[in-house]
Amino acid sequence: MRFTLPFKQLAALGSLGLACLAPLPAAQAATWTLSGDLVTHDPSMFVEGSTWWVFETSDTGLGVKYSADGHKWTQGVSLFGGGLSWWGAYNGNTKSAWAPDIHVWNGKAIVYYAVSTFGSRHSAIGLATATSIAKGDWVDRGVVLSSNTSDDFNAIDPNFSVDASGQPWLTYGSWSTGIYTVRLDAGTLKPSGSRYRLAADSTGIENAFVMRNGGYYYLFVSKGTCCDGANSTYRIAYGRSTSMTGPYLDKNGVNMVNGGGTVLEAGAGRWIAPGGESVANGAMIRHKKDSTNNYTPIMFISDLAFSNGWPTF
Repeated sequence: MRFTLPFKQLAALGSLGLACLAPLPAAQAATWTLSGDLVTHDPSMFVEGSTWWVFETSDTGLGVKYSADGHKWTQGVSLFGGGLSWWGAYNGNTKSAWAPDIHVWNGKAIVYYAVSTFGSRHSAIGLATATSIAKGDWVDRGVVLSSNTSDDFNAIDPNFSVDASGQPWLTYGSWSTGIYTVRLDAGTLKPSGSRYRLAADSTGIENAFVMRNGGYYYLFVSKGTCCDGANSTYRIAYGRSTSMTGPYLDKNGVNMVNGGGTVLEAGAGRWIAPGGESVANGAMIRHKKDSTNNYTPIMFISDLAFSNGWPTF
């Protein structure tokens, strides 16, 4: 379930002086003060050198933003803005791509992303690599995972992570039977081995992000519906495990496969339906919908802390 409003139209709204997203500077409050181009959906954040990068869902390839300090953001040139030839088999020959996940692995920039249509399981996860994010010499590596209407999973919302032994994994999934992870070949960065089911929820679940902290792996997910205006129910929830493959239990000990997940943020008032989360340099980025402005999705960043082994803002 993904953002479907015209991204170019919304991008213009993101420059309209939204520095008031937080009442205090980052040094004094957990939520950062942001300015510049802030319209975003499903943002993935990574810091390369001294530059902060955000890759995001867009109707023209993969949207890209950059910042010198993580606070003032500029819209950059989309990656694969004209689309790629193989995307049409999954998204009806449109140029849109969803939910990118940007990282650096073995000295190279990598980005996984999804192509599909709203509500469909006929989907694919693609991969591109580059010498660095800043250089931007991206090479299409094609499809790494796909799904069809007969499958019990949806190949969207990819997330790359590395376990304590240095083994890379790809976590993915949306609605259907939930969230899965699979080991990746360290050379090809394509799935190699069996999949493991990590989480499910009949009310909707997607946008997984896995990170390690201390002796635990933490699984963050977006639950509910992302894009239904005032009726959007997106919220960020989490569980933790001592193993990459689970089980992930919430603070009440409920397995996330059985619908568990402690809510980190649910949204309220003007800013509703937080989701599409990722973590970089100790901070969580996500979008929230502006209920006073046609439910436009806006970037938020907050320091992510851990208290007694559980994440909190």
